[in-house]
Amino acid sequence: MRGFPLIEKRAGRWSRRLSRQRLRQLLAALVVGILAGLLSAHVRLHLGLPGHKALLWMTPVVACRLVYGFGGCAAAGTLAAGATTLAAGGSFAGSTLYLPLVAAAGAVLDAAVAFARRRRLAWLWTIPLTALAGLVANALCFVHRLGSPWRDHLTLWGISGLWATGLSYAIFGLLAGLIGAAVAGFILWRRRPADRIDPKGAE
Repeated sequence: MRGFPLIEKRAGRWSRRLSRQRLRQLLAALVVGILAGLLSAHVRLHLGLPGHKALLWMTPVVACRLVYGFGGCAAAGTLAAGATTLAAGGSFAGSTLYLPLVAAAGAVLDAAVAFARRRRLAWLWTIPLTALAGLVANALCFVHRLGSPWRDHLTLWGISGLWATGLSYAIFGLLAGLIGAAVAGFILWRRRPADRIDPKGAE
C-alpha cells in the first residue's frame, strides 16, 4: 500500500536514532567506569574496612545506569572499572581471573534497574531495590577473598574473621547502591522538574 514505504522509512530512521543513542549511552557507561576505576585505584578513604571501595566504583556506575543507561550499561561500566583499577595497580575484586565476577556484579545492578522500569516502580521503591542490588553485587566481589592466602582478623558487631569481611562488603555495597540511586534520583529530578522522577526508560 502507498503509506507503507513512508512508515518503513520513519521506522528505519527511528531505529538508527535509537542505535546511536544506545551507542552514546554505552560509551558514557564505559567512560564513567574508567573514571570510577581510577578513583578506586588512587583515592584512599582510610576507612580500614573491607569492601569500602564500592563507595568509589559502584556509586557512579549505579548513578550512570539509572540516568543514562539501557540494559548492559552497568555490566560494561563495572567491567571497565575493574579492568582500569587492575591496570592502575589496584583491585577491588582480586586479579584478572575474577573479572567475570565483576561483570556479574554489574549484571545484578542492570537486572535490578530493568525490573524497576518494567514494573514502573516509584522512586521510593527503586532506591531501596537498587541498594539491595548493590549489596549482592559487592558480595560477589567478596568471593575473591575466599581464595586469599591471608586470614581476616576483622571483628564487626561481634562477628569475626571471614564472616565479618563478608558483612563489611555487603554493607558497603548496600551504601553504594543507595547513594548512587539517590544521586541519580536528584539528577533526574533536576532534569525533569515538570514530571519529576519517571522510572520508565530504556532497559
